[in-house]
Amino acid sequence: MADCAQCGMPAVIEDLDERPPRPWCLGCATALVRAGDPVLRYRSLDGADRYGRVLFGGSTEVLPFRPIG
Repeated sequence: MADCAQCGMPAVIEDLDERPPRPWCLGCATALVRAGDPVLRYRSLDGADRYGRVLFGGSTEVLPFRPIG
């Protein structure tokens, strides 16, 4: 499993809007969303689809989250 690009914790999603795609732990991805950098296109690294609800709850972005996987 990949490590988070920011803190080194185990990553749970990969941000596909970044080139190359960047792995994030849920804490760092949530912090990015709250800071105004929405994670709109991501791939779950563990196959679960539970992250969209968490990320969507903190976003001010109006576009829907569409996990790619």
